[in-house]
Amino acid sequence: MKLVTVTPAGRRRYLEVLTPYLLRNRDTIAEHHWWANTRDPEDLAYLHGLVDLYPDFFRVVVEPMERGLPIGKQIWRYMRRCDDPETVYLRLDDDICFVDDGAIPRIYAHRVAHPAPLLVMGLVVNNAVATHFFQRSGVVPTAWGAVAMECMDDLGWKSPHFARRLHRAFLSDLQAGELGRWRGVDTTYNGVRRYSINAICWRGEDMALIEERYEVDYDEEPFLTAELPQRLGRPAVVCGDALFAHYAFYPQRKFLDKLAPEVLDTYRRIAIAGDARRRSTPSLPEQARMAIGRNRSRLSWTSRAAIRGLENAVTRWRSMGPTSCAGAGEPSLERAA
Repeated sequence: MKLVTVTPAGRRRYLEVLTPYLLRNRDTIAEHHWWANTRDPEDLAYLHGLVDLYPDFFRVVVEPMERGLPIGKQIWRYMRRCDDPETVYLRLDDDICFVDDGAIPRIYAHRVAHPAPLLVMGLVVNNAVATHFFQRSGVVPTAWGAVAMECMDDLGWKSPHFARRLHRAFLSDLQAGELGRWRGVDTTYNGVRRYSINAICWRGEDMALIEERYEVDYDEEPFLTAELPQRLGRPAVVCGDALFAHYAFYPQRKFLDKLAPEVLDTYRRIAIAGDARRRSTPSLPEQARMAIGRNRSRLSWTSRAAIRGLENAVTRWRSMGPTSCAGAGEPSLERAA
């Protein structure tokens, strides 16, 4: 069975961190699919720039975006189509900011070797249930506050201050070469409770048997991690040897972006430094930035999501009224982009 990785995408500032890890695992990953889950034309151009650079590895997959649709239901429209019986799928959030050496081969091997669980989860830093595991094993101090085995725990899912503290501790161990204590912790749980799906693995043949895949109105996370495993009697498991780090949940994101920018910057430097040892200059992010220019014109006319973004930009420009700039007039699509 081949491995296909997928990512709901994409916020470019995060994809620049994730992409080097994907490329370093091309010996395990057959191809990677970017699920276009953005209307931002620059982000879309970045995705297509990556496809231009690696056409045999990256693909952009597009489903219609419905305004007001919850993100979980939007992503389900992509996930339900991942049903090839000869394929194992690994879904990674676009803000996965660290992938441990060997994590992808290990979760893939675990998935192939253990067909009974409906899902195999990665062990993810900054995932509330996983943080509970880390505290239970003594890796993360309970003195910081106890995190319950709850997907949306007030501390482990919601608190940006806790997330900053957790990232700093993990990065300190990462840079000191002491990740061993984060790997292989006890991940025992009942497998039928909600678990944030930052890194999850399933078999296409299992998705093909799910009746609800013909319907679009499902919130992927509670449906796949709680409702379905319980109904089918196939509890999920966590692969404790597949270690990842996840940047932020939305209650944490603004604080980390504004008041702790060094967290993402450090993860970016680590990701690109690892990639730089295997590639010549310019670096991957620099190549992708150059590819944006080649794709902007094409995307402006062929991507519905990009067109909406451009229309919104023009509307905002018009609402500003006349400017004092000499020669100001109606903007072209190229200028608005």
